[in-house]
Amino acid sequence: MPKTTKVYIVAVVVILLIILFLPVKYPMSLTSKGKLLPHQTWILTKGLEGRLFTSLTDNLSGVSTEFSISEFERGDPVQFKLNIPTIKKNSISKGDTIGYVISTQLERELEQLKGELESTRALLKLQKSSEKESIIEEEKRKLDFAEKELEEQSKIYTRKLKLVERDLISREEFEADEARYELAKININIAKERLRTVESGAKQEEINLTNAQINALENEIKVLKTKFVNNNIISPINGVLNRLFSSDTLLMVNDTSKLLALMPVRWSDAQKLSLGQVVQISNQDVNEIISGKIIAIENSVISINNTQYLLSTVLSDEKVRELKPGLNVDCLIQCESKTAYSIVTDFFSPIFN
Repeated sequence: MPKTTKVYIVAVVVILLIILFLPVKYPMSLTSKGKLLPHQTWILTKGLEGRLFTSLTDNLSGVSTEFSISEFERGDPVQFKLNIPTIKKNSISKGDTIGYVISTQLERELEQLKGELESTRALLKLQKSSEKESIIEEEKRKLDFAEKELEEQSKIYTRKLKLVERDLISREEFEADEARYELAKININIAKERLRTVESGAKQEEINLTNAQINALENEIKVLKTKFVNNNIISPINGVLNRLFSSDTLLMVNDTSKLLALMPVRWSDAQKLSLGQVVQISNQDVNEIISGKIIAIENSVISINNTQYLLSTVLSDEKVRELKPGLNVDCLIQCESKTAYSIVTDFFSPIFN
């Protein structure tokens, strides 16, 4: 071997040894694939028998933090209408009314209570007044109306009873008409009692009772109004509206104030992961890069195509323009810097082990 060649070899070896043992640390990184998710997801779905379901999921913890079911009584015709002006905005604010649930039975009960309240107030006025002829006539008209209503409901009830006995209508339909018939009989008794009261005059005890009835009716109306308002579907978060072409899922609101990236890392690289590491998130089809930090590393291992991975979660609170939830993204993980010697020993360690 020529002397000059030996010199070159020695020089190269010396340089490599110097580089190897220099106390200089080099930045290290890992690459992985991930999937973007919104911070929170609120979903509105419909189920059987007119039920409406809402669920709020915190994708950071993977837990449904809020869940509700809107159920309605049998035989109650219910309508659900989306709030179109709000839906058209796309951007949803917390507290926005997404839709209205209209219950025919609830509206009927509310109107009936309002009518009873008006009648009871008139009765109180009559009890305190010496001139009551016109109010007596009014109560007579109400009794006459109640009797006609009972007569009509009685005919319907009799007809439906024969049909249900022959299994020509459902039991639920019959029970709804039976309830209306019983209510009509109750209304007759109420109308008769009011007419008797206004015709005979009232004592102080009766006036006190009427005041108590007014208070009770006002409280019932307040409760029903609250129930009526609570039937409305309200968004619990700020977010972006997603319309889903599904038979059961009506819509979804994604809170994109923060984004998560679920990122599987090979088990062989697991020791290089640590909480707080900076991760750059990008997509080859989008001209945008955002940064986040690893906030969670799962304790369990998952297998994908016979390769074991450790799942970690990256949180980014940067505002995005083009990156969207649901995208598959490329993740560049900034690991701890190492010296050249550490890099070489880590590389050959699996071979010797």
